[in-house]
Amino acid sequence: MEPNGLPIPQPVGGDLNDCPGLEPLCNVDTVSLPGLFEYYGEDIDYQLDASTVPAVFSPLCSFSGTLVLRGGGCKVAFGWYNAVESGGAPPANAEIYPLIPATDPDVYECNDAGAFCPLAVDGPWNLKTFTTNDIRSDARYLGGLIGFAMIGGGGCSQTHFSQQELNQECTNCTPAGQHWITALTYQSTATPDAFYLAFEDLPFQPTGLGGNDGDFNDFVFFISGLVCAGGGEPCDTGMPGVCGVGRTDCGTDGTATVCRPVIQPTTEACDNVDNDCNEIVDDGDLCDPGFVCDRGSCVRECNTGEFPCTNGLECENGFCIDPLCVGVQCDAGKACRAGQCVDPCTNVTCPLNQECQLGRCVDLCAAVQCDEGTVCERGVCLATCDCRPCAEGKACGADGKCVDPGCESTTCNPGQVCVAGTCTDACAAAVCPGGAACSMGACGAPMPETGPMTSGGSAGTASGPIVIDPSNPAAGSGGTGGTESVPMQQEAVGKRSSQQAGCACRVGVTERGGGAAASALFALGLLFGAGRRRRRR
Repeated sequence: MEPNGLPIPQPVGGDLNDCPGLEPLCNVDTVSLPGLFEYYGEDIDYQLDASTVPAVFSPLCSFSGTLVLRGGGCKVAFGWYNAVESGGAPPANAEIYPLIPATDPDVYECNDAGAFCPLAVDGPWNLKTFTTNDIRSDARYLGGLIGFAMIGGGGCSQTHFSQQELNQECTNCTPAGQHWITALTYQSTATPDAFYLAFEDLPFQPTGLGGNDGDFNDFVFFISGLVCAGGGEPCDTGMPGVCGVGRTDCGTDGTATVCRPVIQPTTEACDNVDNDCNEIVDDGDLCDPGFVCDRGSCVRECNTGEFPCTNGLECENGFCIDPLCVGVQCDAGKACRAGQCVDPCTNVTCPLNQECQLGRCVDLCAAVQCDEGTVCERGVCLATCDCRPCAEGKACGADGKCVDPGCESTTCNPGQVCVAGTCTDACAAAVCPGGAACSMGACGAPMPETGPMTSGGSAGTASGPIVIDPSNPAAGSGGTGGTESVPMQQEAVGKRSSQQAGCACRVGVTERGGGAAASALFALGLLFGAGRRRRRR
């Protein structure tokens, strides 16, 4: 809302009269923000999602932009500037570095009549795309955040800034000290690290809007390769299943206070992942009749006839479970162990660079494949650290990942991790789930049962500790003899044929961070690639 109370953006008004000779290309669908967002496949509400923040950004190495909509006739330049701290003076025009000059023929002479053109649709013009070959390497870049400005000139003499406090002050608004909003920010829903900046071009007066109509379609720029201050870091959304993997992004106050999921719910499958993010893993009828889904595999359900349970387990709803857990229902994120509902990650300290998920220590990046120019950190593909700032207390490593200071150029042997400049055994302080052994930076198969967790549903009970059959050495996990363990067929994570019989443990689990199964991580890598939708040109 403008300081005088005008809600913005307003619907398109008189601009339709400014496109002589371009009908039917110039209409409400081509010169309006709703039409623009629909054309580019964005899930953006032009009014509800309009914001004045973030107004400043951290540029990535992949920085580029396009003038995607022009709804005004002024000939103005567009550029970037080093962001001004609160209370600072607006930069002079000479301190704004043009990305699109005011004389660019692709922008201002796009048809024979010399009239402005909407640019948002296919027509007799070229979309003007600009790149900087990396603002971060520009000698004029001071190393912090940047803002954007429409540089005054050509009938629109007033420079308009993305930072509202740098714009013309409204002298008769209450309370005093407010400044006119000249640019709106929209975060792209179709392209990572991308924003739309929508400007009004005519001068604002100290006492009023002047000739501005408030529809913010005069100059709209699509800019990719930007993150807000502190944005773009891996985080836990707090949501279950694959929806737990997130990246920090700007909140309503313009700071990186929001953890947005990077994967959306999909149809549930038997893959040891909570695909639909309903707090239950592999729920529903996912296997052929006579089979149950056990940690990502369809195995034959148990019964009292041809496929009985062994090792003192009891069959309930097709799953072999500890008798003490029969009928026990646990809350989401808990597992039944010897009749008690527990957190399977309690008292677990995973090897360095791993974390406990589903009662397993996993490297969330183990099966993630990132595109060129990006690296995986905590299961999320991010720009290399020479193109983004590292978190406080971290330094940029030679491999493009943020590391401990002193580890920037250190290469450690397998099974070791660099900590504060020293290669350290990743297993040094590890306490693996179920008392399993840690070797070469990885925990072995758990000794006591640590697998299935329940969500309180009818298929949610899970088995407790199971005594290993000493006559079956293949069932061990590499630990010492006499320790409680689990038959190997119950610990398998990989896919198995639906025609393979075996004991099963019921799975119904609240997952965080995308799940522990390698299949989940591989799916995450694929989804990152698929999620990078190309914008329509």
